[in-house]
Amino acid sequence: MAQYNFRYPYGLAQAEQPLWLNFYAANYSLKNNERTRVGVINRAFSQISLPMPKEPGYQIAHEYGESNNNPVGPMINRAGLANSGGGMKGAINLLKRNIQPATFYWERMFATSTYRRFSNIAEATMVSEGRKKYFFQYVFVPKNAAETIQVEEIIGTFRKSSYPTVATGLPERSYPQNLWALKVSKGNGVALGGEQNLTANWLGEPLVCVLETVKVQKNDEIDPVIRYLPNGASSITLLGLLFSEFETGTYVPEANSIWSKSEISNYYFGPSA
Repeated sequence: MAQYNFRYPYGLAQAEQPLWLNFYAANYSLKNNERTRVGVINRAFSQISLPMPKEPGYQIAHEYGESNNNPVGPMINRAGLANSGGGMKGAINLLKRNIQPATFYWERMFATSTYRRFSNIAEATMVSEGRKKYFFQYVFVPKNAAETIQVEEIIGTFRKSSYPTVATGLPERSYPQNLWALKVSKGNGVALGGEQNLTANWLGEPLVCVLETVKVQKNDEIDPVIRYLPNGASSITLLGLLFSEFETGTYVPEANSIWSKSEISNYYFGPSA
């Protein structure tokens, strides 16, 4: 059970929520099993449950560069041999393809038509798998004093948990950032594909994340007057959260799922000692 556990809204409004988005925060760890989604959820010091935002979504941007070769190009290797016909004939073709650039000037003198060689045969090669990013926006409109306290505790937990923690007994050092897990759970709605697939269907299998940005805005920006509740709290609070995946992912066919590097290490080699 997390030390800090918040759910908003509650009461009758809570029973009306079709889906919940759960945020779990846990301390940073070097151990592979504690850096997995299950590991973060099981040892979370904070759990915050909020309704599914109005426009849930994500972005994946893989990074690509150019490789130094192409297996279908004139490369002297087994791939180049296979793609030149294979066997002795392929070896001769491969040799011809490799010496052709040296004869380009000579053959151009006797050419009766205009042509050019391929300008770039390099492959687009993945440099790094993309880290999915998630941006969630919430509008809190508390109805009573208890709800205003709950809202401030939720915002405070997000804000404080986005910072590193000072190391015990070492005031000039801090531990690395906290780790977050995102999980969608069923409310009173229908779980497409079963509850076990809710998170993948709505958020595309979010891996363990870090909280990059917390944006808080009191009052409605189109209202020219700031409005207070009887206990002095703001009548409206806007919250924006930007999460980015902590590790890159890799597709695991046997699980038909995307796993992080720590999850792959934990599965194939076992948990850290």
